[in-house]
Amino acid sequence: MTMVKQALFKEEIEIPEGVQVKLGENHYIEIEGPNGSVSKDFSHIRGISIEKEKNKLIFKAHFPKSSTVALANTIINIIQNLMKGITTNYHYISKVCYSHFPCSVEADPQKKEIRIINFLGERAPRKVKYDPTKLDVEVKGEDVHLIGPDKEILGQTAANIKKICRIRKKDPRIYQDGVYLYKILHGDQVLWEIR
Repeated sequence: MTMVKQALFKEEIEIPEGVQVKLGENHYIEIEGPNGSVSKDFSHIRGISIEKEKNKLIFKAHFPKSSTVALANTIINIIQNLMKGITTNYHYISKVCYSHFPCSVEADPQKKEIRIINFLGERAPRKVKYDPTKLDVEVKGEDVHLIGPDKEILGQTAANIKKICRIRKKDPRIYQDGVYLYKILHGDQVLWEIR
């Protein structure tokens, strides 16, 4: 039995009020809103066209494969998340955990780095690079707050902080020190939380 091939994939998403979308060459998209602007390079996509009509973005693909439809849906989700983030920031909160040596986190926007100080009693701080133009880092007590419109950048920064605190050659059941993401917010709405 053969599958019936889809002749046209077409999906529309509405651009919210106060948000402007500019389509550049080679699938370069810039989204502007109350929280500044975010740009994404989708030059890797093939066979999907993106058009703008009034306050809508239209995604089309002729005779798409299932992988093309999946890619189009992924891009639609990314753009929708950016539109939400550009109107109301996303907020990722990580907790500094330690059992043996009290460690702390500090952000230095001038040097574009986040430092984990006194981790496992180490003299040299562990460092993570970040772009202060794309996200704000605030340290309040033992909580590290990452705030910005782009979910991908916030998630990657939180993952980089967790990764830099990886402990080698010690029992992970005893040494559970690190900086762990435990809460994701969009405005005041909790999207995900470890209880």
